[in-house]
Amino acid sequence: MKYLFNICLLAGLFFTACKKELTTDAPTAGINLVNARSTIGDTLVFKLGDTCRFALDGYADNIAFWAGTLGNKYEYRDRAMALGVPTLSFTSTAQFGVQTNTLQVLATNKLPSRDSATVVNAAWTNITARTPLATSATAVNTGNVNLSDLVSGVNDSLFIAFKYSGVTGSTQRTWTITNYTVNNVLSDYSYNLAALANDNAYWTRYGNVWTPASARWVPTTTALTIVGGAATAPTNTSWIVSKALYVGRVSPDISTATVKNITASATTSYAYKYLAAGKYRATFVSYNVNPNESKTAVKEFNIKVIQ
Repeated sequence: MKYLFNICLLAGLFFTACKKELTTDAPTAGINLVNARSTIGDTLVFKLGDTCRFALDGYADNIAFWAGTLGNKYEYRDRAMALGVPTLSFTSTAQFGVQTNTLQVLATNKLPSRDSATVVNAAWTNITARTPLATSATAVNTGNVNLSDLVSGVNDSLFIAFKYSGVTGSTQRTWTITNYTVNNVLSDYSYNLAALANDNAYWTRYGNVWTPASARWVPTTTALTIVGGAATAPTNTSWIVSKALYVGRVSPDISTATVKNITASATTSYAYKYLAAGKYRATFVSYNVNPNESKTAVKEFNIKVIQ
């Protein structure tokens, strides 16, 4: 047994000595912007319509280009949360009957569960006064309604509800909500938090009248609709509540283009044309990777495009 142990120990040492981690060299790609019209400090100046021409030498397995335009900023590559101004917008129509105050628009950032008792008794803020509503079949759009006072931080969630009331004794109104969106609006970027086309399966409905089916809210990918009953229809209170809207959510920015990947031959040039005047930070990221390590080099250019 002693000899067997020694043999196993030696074998283990042998295989450990033979095991070698894969390594990679740092990228050596040199990148220069060669055709600026002028230079002001560290900023390279172009006129709108110019093509920025970059000269490349050296080597990298992969090179990605970030133009510094909306959605393509290298500094935001890992950004997933950033609170701007949460805004609500929708279009409404109201048909049939003359009953008034039959639709309320409500919002809350506190909805611990989705059972009917919790929803009805939640701390809703009535925002109907902020949202111009139709009084007839003529469509009325709310514009962008600022909801920033209803949230306190980047991790807050927000719920939007439409509450319908119809009273027996006269024709009840029919409401249709279209173009519903909620956005997180930053200074240079707007992230869509909610839209009818995407949220059809996530609305929750509550009500005291369920027959006929038209007496409750019906969500589709294009509209939220509730059909009011005739004069003999029972009094109806019906809710439809959105999914949780995480108001600080944004999408990480992505690169504008892949200049080179590992399967391509080395490239000596790259060209890009900005479509609007402004200031941009163009960024090239060169990187060599293997299963054990990654080595990266970053080269940035401050670019100003003038009219």
